[in-house]
Amino acid sequence: MTAILNWVIIMLDYKAIGRRIAFYRKKVPLTQSNLAEKLGITESYISQVERGSAKVSLSRLYDISEILHIDIALLVSDRAVFSDTPKNSEVSEIIKDWPEDRTSLLAEILLCLNDRIGNPKNNEASRL
Repeated sequence: MTAILNWVIIMLDYKAIGRRIAFYRKKVPLTQSNLAEKLGITESYISQVERGSAKVSLSRLYDISEILHIDIALLVSDRAVFSDTPKNSEVSEIIKDWPEDRTSLLAEILLCLNDRIGNPKNNEASRL
């Protein structure tokens, strides 16, 4: 069991987690200082966590998610699953109230960008 937990901890992308914490903290809105005070930790530590330069425990992530009123999955995964289709939660949150023509434009832009820089999955497959 300890080996599994160590593997999970190693696999976490702390920079991405930090970006997500900052994203949802700003939505509340809370400052780093406010969040640190609610958690009983220093503002400096919150800053380090949001930059990905400090590792954060799962129990601390749970506390943060409770304060931000979000599911912890939104912090630890870029593909939090709340329906049959996994979505990037940050992008989904940003575009959730956009009209159809605007989301269609975004999809077209992403398709053009994908064509221009290539799809990493396709690039990996072609290297095999």
